[in-house]
Amino acid sequence: MANVEKILIIESDATFGDQVDSVLKRNGYATIIVHGGVEGMKTMNEIEPQLIVLDVTLSDMDTYDFLAKKQSMPLFAKIPVFLVSAQGVPINMRRVPAGSVAEFMMAFHSNGEDILEKANRLFGHEAVSTPSVGGSASGKKFKILWVEDDKLIGTILAKKLISSGFDLFHAKSGEEALEALKQAIPDVIVLDLLLPGIGGFDVLQEINKDPGLSKVPVMILSNLSKPTDIERAKVLGAKRFLIKAATSLEQIVKEIRMLCQ
Repeated sequence: MANVEKILIIESDATFGDQVDSVLKRNGYATIIVHGGVEGMKTMNEIEPQLIVLDVTLSDMDTYDFLAKKQSMPLFAKIPVFLVSAQGVPINMRRVPAGSVAEFMMAFHSNGEDILEKANRLFGHEAVSTPSVGGSASGKKFKILWVEDDKLIGTILAKKLISSGFDLFHAKSGEEALEALKQAIPDVIVLDLLLPGIGGFDVLQEINKDPGLSKVPVMILSNLSKPTDIERAKVLGAKRFLIKAATSLEQIVKEIRMLCQ
């Protein structure tokens, strides 16, 4: 692949930054890596990149200030940014300047391949077939009921699922989830266990008791990680159990696609 796009990587974690740099270089991108916001701003002015991969925790300046400054510069405001949290630090969506970020990535245990995939998609370097994203061979879009009360995670994962081609229905509590299931039956349910009011285990029990819902695959996405929690969820019918803090967005989407098959 003879790509010539310039990508500026601004990453405080040298190990993760080098992994991303290596993957992108191997696939033909012209990359420059720096390890701080001040140097990143200087380099951005010098090379005028087509993409910036930006760490949410810069070592020498506030990342959101970096984004605001970039957006105030007409020459650079339209450069797409992938805002990446590789260590699980939450992204403060309220501080992200409007239109400044193209992709939000919680890249736990990432080796850079997920960033390569998004860069390829951004620059049109991969063939995109209709059924390969969130649909079937017949063109049907799969419906996902996602039950999660955390607003930050909600925003990030919702963007990811929608951009991956799924029809997303979001419930913020167990009560909302059960009410939504009375209105329509989804193809997959993604369920947190720690919810206000009716908890995730109770939702699982209700799903399991209903003949019309018991065949819908359920994937648990939770920070509960005790073996007893995992076993209890499986006994109640969960098909997958993923731990939030140890799972990338790409892996979540991959698991949902497998459940849709």
